[in-house]
Amino acid sequence: MKLLIVEDEYRVRERIALGIPWEAHGIEVAGAVENGREAIAAMREAHIDIVVTDIHMPDVGGLELAKLLKRDHAHAKVIILTGYDQFEYARESIDQGVFKYLVKPAENELILDTVLNAKRLREQELYDRHNLSQLERRWKEHLPRLKELFYKNWLNGRYAGWELAKRSEEIGFALQGRTLLSAVVDMDPTAGNDDRFPPDERALLQFALFNIAKDVLAEADEEDAAFETIALQDDDGLTAVIFIASSPAGGEALRQLADQQLGKLLGTVKDCLKLTASAGIGAEVTDPALLPVAYKQCRMALQERIVLGRETIIRYRHDVPADASWLNMNDMEKEIEIAIDTGSEGRRAALIAALMEKGFSPGRQLADAKEMLLRITALLTRIVHAHGWSLRETLGADYEDFMNFNQLLTKEQVTTWLERMMARIGRSVAERRRSGTHVTVGEIMAYVEAHLGEEELSLYAVAAKLYINYSYASRIIKEVTGSSFSESVLRLRMEKAKALLAGGAKVYEAAEQVGYKHVNYFSKNFQKYWGIKPSDMQA
Repeated sequence: MKLLIVEDEYRVRERIALGIPWEAHGIEVAGAVENGREAIAAMREAHIDIVVTDIHMPDVGGLELAKLLKRDHAHAKVIILTGYDQFEYARESIDQGVFKYLVKPAENELILDTVLNAKRLREQELYDRHNLSQLERRWKEHLPRLKELFYKNWLNGRYAGWELAKRSEEIGFALQGRTLLSAVVDMDPTAGNDDRFPPDERALLQFALFNIAKDVLAEADEEDAAFETIALQDDDGLTAVIFIASSPAGGEALRQLADQQLGKLLGTVKDCLKLTASAGIGAEVTDPALLPVAYKQCRMALQERIVLGRETIIRYRHDVPADASWLNMNDMEKEIEIAIDTGSEGRRAALIAALMEKGFSPGRQLADAKEMLLRITALLTRIVHAHGWSLRETLGADYEDFMNFNQLLTKEQVTTWLERMMARIGRSVAERRRSGTHVTVGEIMAYVEAHLGEEELSLYAVAAKLYINYSYASRIIKEVTGSSFSESVLRLRMEKAKALLAGGAKVYEAAEQVGYKHVNYFSKNFQKYWGIKPSDMQA
């Protein structure tokens, strides 16, 4: 840590520079100068950490020096020394970011203590900065993997709306104001007599294709800054490509770019591997939530190579519907499941209204409305099956109406039907949860009653014997009985002991049968619980 001393009085300057054992405290005196101009020159030559300066000097004074250091060397900690014990000097010193204001004649011990405090602060700043640099470096190293994971999850429709926005922001990817075009590229099947690449090495071929795609598409990014391309391997090892135009109006140019680059990619694959590949292209979209829909189109388009042949680029024949928001209902489906599971009637009603607006509003095509209804029934079925139940036992008398959903003729009928089905499933969830809890508590207490004679009867041991979670067991016992496990055990022990004593058992016999090794301890607990001594039960 380097220290600069600025003092126009020779004896004071020498006293501070030579009269304090700086080196013993890890401080190097980089210079001792007599005015502000020399101090500025010294700051330029060496990386000074701490400056001790007089406030009243000819030429450049201490406050002016502090102002210059704040501008050009903000890291430096400035300590002001002055014989002018006035508030205005102190106030202005603080305004200039001065670390400390000391009034002359300041003792060497006070100066040393102040400089050491400045040193500790500077060391902490350096440590924090170093750690931040390390974190930034690690973040940059990890960022490519995070981006790849984001794009893969996005393409596969795994993000809810809020999560897509949050994850994109985390990696610095702007979602809005862009046109997106997705494609998928796959190696064509190899001929049966091709000894170079046996069928079990298909994954290697896919990896080779992916690396070629990255190289080819990187060149495209360098050629035109208005477009961006992203290549990754999807869950099946296929090469997925996202072409991005920085403007929502870039559709036609984006399609031309995709055709050009995919054609170049297929040609490069053929030149390098002496094999062919094909590509499927989906529709361009401006709504980020519709990219998963477009990517499914890519996969569907690629399947047509069975008819169109190898080494071909196949465009999906139908565009994404102008209003396809009802195709992406991940957020709403999760909310419906939560509303049913928690028994929130008000939330269920609001979600049903939103569903009706989304899928059955005026102007909606009949085919879309029917598909929406089919999706709703699939969702409710999935919720029931996720609990391990069948539709018939869960819905009971409503089962037949559920299965005849295709006979609903109006929006009002659909609304009434949906309200009834969601409410019925919600009641089943609540009933089964309550009955399941009571049965479990009953089993726990039955086990306890059968083992009251054991001295160490802990909930940990009982939970382990019954193969249930300790925390869960503790919570449900409290919910059902209103008492803790230890209170419930004590109650059962005292009730059994009372019955034994009333039946003529000796005190020591009763104590032993309810798990007490020491009779005195049993008698004390019994009297505290019942208000009488155990021996009084025998009178």
